[in-house]
Amino acid sequence: MNYIKKHKLTSFVILVYIVVVAFAYFIYKLFIGSSGLPVYGDRLDGIENVPITEEQIDQIVDILSKNEAIMKITRPYLNGKILKVVITVSDGAELQPLKELDSKIIGVLDSDQRAFYDIEYFINKDYNCTIAATGKMDEEGVFTSDVKVRFYEDLSNREYDLEYGLSKTNELTYNKEQSVTISEDGEFIIYGFTKDKGKADTCSIKIVRKEADLDVKETTVNTISVNRAFPSIGYLKAGTNAFVWNK
Repeated sequence: MNYIKKHKLTSFVILVYIVVVAFAYFIYKLFIGSSGLPVYGDRLDGIENVPITEEQIDQIVDILSKNEAIMKITRPYLNGKILKVVITVSDGAELQPLKELDSKIIGVLDSDQRAFYDIEYFINKDYNCTIAATGKMDEEGVFTSDVKVRFYEDLSNREYDLEYGLSKTNELTYNKEQSVTISEDGEFIIYGFTKDKGKADTCSIKIVRKEADLDVKETTVNTISVNRAFPSIGYLKAGTNAFVWNK
């Protein structure tokens, strides 16, 4: 105690140093922790004995690419012991036939691989036929200025062949028009038509316009044609024979 009383400054510096070192160690353990140790621990032991080959990945891609509803295939990849298969399907695609591809995916793997790996099969839908309307709108949902009606996304940038068109009538047309402007008062229904290699689809939006000099902000409304079945995720645990689906 006498030493501390005689060397207060030195003792204070030593105490601060100890606190800083202790705090730094705490932060290290909190955020870095087991850095330098295998991320998966011993869970990947034996993976070198049952590798999934590039040829098998190619087979899975080939199986999926033959389905006309599938627009995009993310090349299957491994995340630890999980083989992830991700596809995006057309706007008009039905879910059940896509689910039934799971048995063909399983069939690419041999018995040892099926006993070792989990498989995650993710099915997402690309909504093409979605229309957006933009203009000044009052509290009752009536547009008070010119209204620009367009497809929600730029369909010309799609990676696959797609027919599309907008029209003020319900007569089918693939005129490649992506927007129309409503400048006159009245009630209008704007129709959208899309067609990809999966299926043709139709969407529409009702517009009510009445010119008014109101101090309101520009507003966008859209017709997100969300199907509650998508996205759908199937999961197959290693050693089992059937996928469990979230919906």
